[in-house]
Amino acid sequence: MVQKATETFFKSESRYRMLVENSCDIIFSLDFEGRFVYVSPAWKNILGHELSEVVGHNFREFVDPEDIPRCEDAFMAVIRSNAMQEMTYRVQHADGSWRRHTTRVNRHRDENGVKTIFGTTHDVTERFLFEELISRTEKMAMISGMAAGMAHEINNPLGAILQHAQNIERRVSADIPANVQAAAEVGVNLDLVRAYMQKRGILDFISHIRSAGMKASEIITNMLQFSRRSDAGAEYVNLSTFLDKVLELAGSDYDMKKKYGFRRIELQRLYAADLPPILLSVSGMEQVLLNILSNAAQALADGEPSQQPRIIVRTRLAKGMALIDIEDNGPGIDEQTRRRIFEPFFTTKKIGVGTGLGLSVAYEIVTKGHRGMIAVRSKPGKGSCFTIKLPLQETA
Repeated sequence: MVQKATETFFKSESRYRMLVENSCDIIFSLDFEGRFVYVSPAWKNILGHELSEVVGHNFREFVDPEDIPRCEDAFMAVIRSNAMQEMTYRVQHADGSWRRHTTRVNRHRDENGVKTIFGTTHDVTERFLFEELISRTEKMAMISGMAAGMAHEINNPLGAILQHAQNIERRVSADIPANVQAAAEVGVNLDLVRAYMQKRGILDFISHIRSAGMKASEIITNMLQFSRRSDAGAEYVNLSTFLDKVLELAGSDYDMKKKYGFRRIELQRLYAADLPPILLSVSGMEQVLLNILSNAAQALADGEPSQQPRIIVRTRLAKGMALIDIEDNGPGIDEQTRRRIFEPFFTTKKIGVGTGLGLSVAYEIVTKGHRGMIAVRSKPGKGSCFTIKLPLQETA
């Protein structure tokens, strides 16, 4: 009977060990100080660390500092009440990237009476990104319809304002014979009329009206482009050559050169050699990349002056898609801003510097015009990286 019980025990232990070691989720055990006592082989498959780099180390070494208090609270609740706790947090992969995990933990006492925290953790990064994408896409679809309606409604009165402002300037010009004749008929000197308008700043006011109207017209054009899906002008391009042309164009842009010192930025090109031709709307993707580069240049201008400003443009292949990374070493952005960065009219720039439409238009061009994806990862003080994912297509 004893021998049979022993055989049953070892068979049971072997069965459970097989289940643990072959689980797709990470199974782990912590002591009450937060040190890993055991981690299953899935850790290396999912997070890339050797198990020897984890066992004996504190969980705080791997968890995002912002999420550590949440984990500590859950562990303390388990220790005090022996009730199962669940939390979602960010954990660092061996390559330095951050993954989102959902973990369930319980208190456990082994056959020797040793108490530990036992847990299972599941990688939810892709699900989180997908839910975020769905939410953002639904919001964009609603806002794009509103933007189109607003743009069309505003366009007509704005056109009248610009046209009449131009007509006022023309009606007091001494170079037009009809103006001179009309002035003579009512007994006024047109040169004196213009001198008075100049003296009182009326001509400057009209010029400001036209300038503000043109700015508003530019915003409306962006709103219409934001709401419109277009594959016009799509062609197969060599991505490396295309990016070189965009960078050359960015370097010669007047605003970027004068305001943000683009020529002072160190550019690194890390292009994959195995990329096939990519189907692009050339003008649309130029707009996307120039907007991201412009934002990066401005962020670098606002960053730490002692640091050499740098932008890395990287291409690579992943899961049947061509990826473009635009990474800077600027001041970075916080999580709340990162979540809203593609929303229309959301901007962190000073009033008059940006419209808040640039990145929302870029989002529409990438997702609707190219059936791709665009995302950003960033942390304050750690720079930002925009990633554009474009589907590969068979050439004819």
